Amino acid sequence: MAVAALPAMLKSIRVCPMLLIVVLWLVLVIVMALKAGILAALTGGVISLLWGVLLMLASLLFSGLRQMAKKRYG
Repeated sequence: MAVAALPAMLKSIRVCPMLLIVVLWLVLVIVMALKAGILAALTGGVISLLWGVLLMLASLLFSGLRQMAKKRYG
């Protein structure tokens, strides 16, 4: 979940860091599959992916609200 949350914490999303994050996330899911089984890896992968998407949407929402406030009062 921590790796999936990284994109939401970055100021700007460039291709290279995003690819590194995706590769690290996939490696962790594969390691989870090897140690705990496929079902655990799928569950963990889906939960962490949903968490990352949720945080990314929240980050976009809050940055959009900040931009709107700057335009209105700026």
